[in-house]
Amino acid sequence: MKKHTLLLALCYVLGIMVSRGQSPVVIDSKIDEATVYLNGAELRFTENVQVKRGVSVLRFRGISKSLVNNSVHVTASGGVNLVSVSVEEETMSLRAMPVKFRVRKDSIDKLQAQIIDINNRISAYDAEQQMLKENQRVQAGTSLLELAKTADFFRDRTLSIQTAQTELRRKVGIMTELLSEKQAIEKRDPYDPARYTVVVTVQADKDQTVPFVVRYGVENASWEASYDIIVPEINKPVTLQYKARVYNDTGLEWNNVKLWLSSGDLTQNSTRPYLTVWNLNYTSVANEGYLNQRAQNRAGADESEAVEIVDKAVSELNTSFTLEGTHSLASGTTPYVVGIKGESLQASYEYLAIPKVENNVFLLAKVTGWENLSLIDGVANVYYGNSYVGESNIDTRLVGDTLELSLGRDNQIVVNRTKVEDKASTSSLGGKRAESFIYEIQVRNNRKVGVSIRIQDQLPISQEKDIVVEASDVSGANLDAPSGRLQWLKSLAPGETARYRIAFEVKYPKNKSVQIRKNRVVRTPRYRR
Repeated sequence: MKKHTLLLALCYVLGIMVSRGQSPVVIDSKIDEATVYLNGAELRFTENVQVKRGVSVLRFRGISKSLVNNSVHVTASGGVNLVSVSVEEETMSLRAMPVKFRVRKDSIDKLQAQIIDINNRISAYDAEQQMLKENQRVQAGTSLLELAKTADFFRDRTLSIQTAQTELRRKVGIMTELLSEKQAIEKRDPYDPARYTVVVTVQADKDQTVPFVVRYGVENASWEASYDIIVPEINKPVTLQYKARVYNDTGLEWNNVKLWLSSGDLTQNSTRPYLTVWNLNYTSVANEGYLNQRAQNRAGADESEAVEIVDKAVSELNTSFTLEGTHSLASGTTPYVVGIKGESLQASYEYLAIPKVENNVFLLAKVTGWENLSLIDGVANVYYGNSYVGESNIDTRLVGDTLELSLGRDNQIVVNRTKVEDKASTSSLGGKRAESFIYEIQVRNNRKVGVSIRIQDQLPISQEKDIVVEASDVSGANLDAPSGRLQWLKSLAPGETARYRIAFEVKYPKNKSVQIRKNRVVRTPRYRR
């Protein structure tokens, strides 16, 4: 019944248009504004359209192929009534393709034409050379002088032809290689002419210019957070530069658009929400503060997709960032990097040494105040002074109120760990074997200022009843019994040296083997002779 009603309405509208002689008004859509979400984008544009009195059909063509179903929203002002809004598929003409694709196609067509032209010239030289071969017979009675002239002509002309052909083949080789490169790029990044057209039927009481606002959601767009963490020097605040890598793979060029970034969910619908039980334990997955998974699940359904789908933690409340000025984003998989804002954060600094693992001391910055910045999981590039230290990750689900960053090694703080004793003995009484170990750690501050340093080592932890570990000396270390971790906190004055001693014994049945000593594994190349 509904289908019949819709068909009759459409026939009525078309009948009015035919009777009035009005043709559909075609408008090439453009992007004025874009709000980019973590899982898509909303695109918007405004067009002033001349509308005739009566019923008019407007065709806003060139809508992205990544259109999200049922996301088109059209607003018209100026006293016109919207009769219907629908979406149709279309195929864009070559002249309507983005500039980069048009330039690439023109370049490929030109190279192909040049290669054909050169091959034609080579064929012409082949024909001439064949003609020369067929006319090399010397007629009887030819004088020696004429024979010499004829030979010179054939020789010079043959050489000239072969030289020209060699040069032409060289040019063909260069052009063919260049053509292959451009065709490979086209294969990786093809132009897809598939688009949509938004068809809007309106009724107006008079001829007038009406502003139409069209907005719609698209997939194949997103943004991800990235950070630069800059530490100028010790005891100075840390600068956190909040940046975004914005992706536009919608098939449309965004030229001079107003840009917003949002941590919200593009896929949320109008269905009312419901509270679920908020469970807290050691095994459950949190159900608060995560994105709706519907878009990710849909995008991840095709295993052949090149885009990796990941879960990212965001704040409970949606955060939106307005970017200054306008921005131009080409369509493709290359990200557009833009700065969002910068923040100065308080930090405390300390040194960490784990000489059992590495005889180097690391400088750590403990940053506070970051949890109020609505950060999103992302990669952070860490800079200390004028040097790039390395890459870290901000995972808001795992980091507490303090963000700990490693700023690299400091060679002016020297640490050393030596083995003083490593001996074994077997007792006939009770059939026990005992192995004793003594280590000494030495730390020296060669800086001209005092430093705070945390030194860590460990005792082995027995997981068997008949393996006994007895520590006789840990130099006052703080022992974490479950992990066996030993930790010393020390303030070292300039030039000061601190020493710590670790002594322990391991006892176990002599008829069993216990691997106590740990070995490092290093992967090295092996060269064949």
